[in-house]
Amino acid sequence: MKLTLLGVWGPFPAPDGGCSSYLVEDGDTKILLDCGSGALSKLRALYPDLPALDAIVLSHMHADHAGEIHLFRYMCEFGLMQSPLRVFSPETDKLRFPVFDPIQTTDGMQATVGSLTLRFTSVRHAVPTTGVRITDANGHSLFYTGDTGWFDGLIDAAKGADLLLADACLRDETNEKALKNHMTVAQVLSLRQQADCEAAILTHLFPDGAPYPPIIDRHVLYAAEGMQLTSRS
Repeated sequence: MKLTLLGVWGPFPAPDGGCSSYLVEDGDTKILLDCGSGALSKLRALYPDLPALDAIVLSHMHADHAGEIHLFRYMCEFGLMQSPLRVFSPETDKLRFPVFDPIQTTDGMQATVGSLTLRFTSVRHAVPTTGVRITDANGHSLFYTGDTGWFDGLIDAAKGADLLLADACLRDETNEKALKNHMTVAQVLSLRQQADCEAAILTHLFPDGAPYPPIIDRHVLYAAEGMQLTSRS
């Protein structure tokens, strides 16, 4: 299983950057996790002939995570991508078009997409949001939190994942309002340890140019666009 980070910023992009979007591949299976700004152009740069996406998984319908979903709709309508395209989302009212096969995600729901198994977990955010655990046939897994404030259920959801791809929008714990919807760097580091995840990527970074705290754990990295990670066989 391979993960490519297409966009890593939120709630708006850094200059020349894109918002949350990640490509998961396993053999011929390709799943797009979220499609914030820049997702389609970066996917086309990566695959100029346009890959046959098996599904798009939207953690939630905020613009920095789902803002380009209708650009994918246009690609399908013009016959440039295969359809109907499965789109998983906790809210599907705005996805009811002939080129989409909208599937509403709920807590504990499981699905199979090609060679990958998906398990969804409801998380803590201002709108309905689901994180997702993706597991390949060899048992390698990643857990994507989507946007979420801390709650203890994240530990079970991420337990033993090879990779934790986590919302670490906040540098510290001074913004009580924001803490209801996002995690701090320290909380993500704690989540990795408590859930015994092998590694973590801190994403959904706030693009104001201020530095994030340094990380001394060699198994934890800040997200960078274009970064690719491949699970060991």
